[in-house]
Amino acid sequence: MLAELHAKHFALFEDIDVEFSNGMNVVTGETGSGKSLFLSILKALVGEKNEFVTERSEIEARFVIGKEEFLISVKIGPSRMSARMNGSMITLAELRDKVSKWMDIHTQGISEVLRDSKMHSKFVDNFNPEIQDLLIEYRRLYKDYVKVLNFTGKNDLSQIDSTLEDLSSEMKKIEEIFLSDEEYDALRDEYKRLSNIGEIISTSKEIEYLINGENTLDTLIEKIIEKIKTVENKDRTFHAFLNDALSIEELIRALERNVSRYASSQEFDQEKIDEIEDKISKIEKMKRKYGPTLEDVRNTLKEMKDKFEFLSNSAIEIKEAGKHLEQLKAKMTTISSKIKMIRYETASELMKRIDNNLRDLSMSNARISFVQRDTEFTEDGSDSIEFVGSMNPGIPEMPISKIASGGEISRLYLAMEAALDRKLPVSTLVFDEIEMGVGARTADVIASKMIDISKSTQLIVITHLPQIATVADKHFKVEKHQLNDKTFSTIDEISGEARSKEILEMFGKPV
Repeated sequence: MLAELHAKHFALFEDIDVEFSNGMNVVTGETGSGKSLFLSILKALVGEKNEFVTERSEIEARFVIGKEEFLISVKIGPSRMSARMNGSMITLAELRDKVSKWMDIHTQGISEVLRDSKMHSKFVDNFNPEIQDLLIEYRRLYKDYVKVLNFTGKNDLSQIDSTLEDLSSEMKKIEEIFLSDEEYDALRDEYKRLSNIGEIISTSKEIEYLINGENTLDTLIEKIIEKIKTVENKDRTFHAFLNDALSIEELIRALERNVSRYASSQEFDQEKIDEIEDKISKIEKMKRKYGPTLEDVRNTLKEMKDKFEFLSNSAIEIKEAGKHLEQLKAKMTTISSKIKMIRYETASELMKRIDNNLRDLSMSNARISFVQRDTEFTEDGSDSIEFVGSMNPGIPEMPISKIASGGEISRLYLAMEAALDRKLPVSTLVFDEIEMGVGARTADVIASKMIDISKSTQLIVITHLPQIATVADKHFKVEKHQLNDKTFSTIDEISGEARSKEILEMFGKPV
């Protein structure tokens, strides 16, 4: 409910404070006194700009919603408008969205609630507790559904699978040719050896020849041994040199055998050379792509493996989420189908009540009906209700927002609200000129239905009808004054004799 309202420098209103009842509040006053300006203050609370403001105006309102309080502050200038809620700055769109959920204003045009076809389903749902119970269960599933849908939507499984395939291919290529620094050095040495195999064999043969060819090492060592033996015959101490020479001879023989064996084992293998050359080329290319060092390549490979593991787990999660999504959709379909069926039956019953109320309100020619449409899953199920109708015979049914205007739309909404049996989608209703074109009997009916609505919903009614003013819980009067060539308006609560006098004047009786 709107508990308090304060406004400063709003056109003719210099400084006003209003404390509302949580029941029915009426605002009366002579034509031109400022009632429309007061309504403009209320409209500013839902973000509507006002052409009457020529200087900086300020509006503060305190809403009590359940156990919470919200302080709305609006500042309006000729060119800009700003808003705060509980001290924090908010956009006008946020202001409109928030306050319109608490307060609905009916003027010469259609109300926000009736303009928004999404609210029509809420009218129906508020009429039937069974739908409310089903919606609680459905919305619990829908909350999970949205969460899972967002997760699967943000994570494209096909893209992940493609990335995994690319990573797997890249990792396989690296792992097939990757070597440690030591292994790579050994490979390069092997390539160097094979590339020079001809020279190696030729040199080995030369070594063999140097050992056992003519006038070579083998012949030389034999001569040395012979000389040592000659000296040994003359000096036995020279025998030790003979052992050294014999050892050298044995080493030379072993060297010759080993070199000969090595040379015999070597052969030219161009295919192997090409194979090693190709592997070295691939490793160098890999180093240029992921290096420049093999250590860099190793680190890159580890990063790829980590990413592969992460994406593999993500793919599993997405697939599991997909299964969960299908399970949620199946459960939601079951519940939303029930909601749709009950919603149709409830809307039909609601239409009957509205039709009866329209007759009471002297709108017997008006017809009200609804269209039910299938939708995607939403917070309210998988169908929607839109109210349609016609105000006069022979006029085809069309959306409510296009068929009524002025006092008719206010009375139509009143008929709908009265039919809802105190289960309205907002906590505060504002009516302006609901009495357009009605007689005394209809005015009594309007007053009676407003009394019933005000037992559970706060009403603020700007009216010329004394029947409504008489039954209000609080009565506010707007008056225009002139002082020192200055014109201004005031709004004050009246009671007792002052209220009785105002109501008599509204009835057109002399005071």
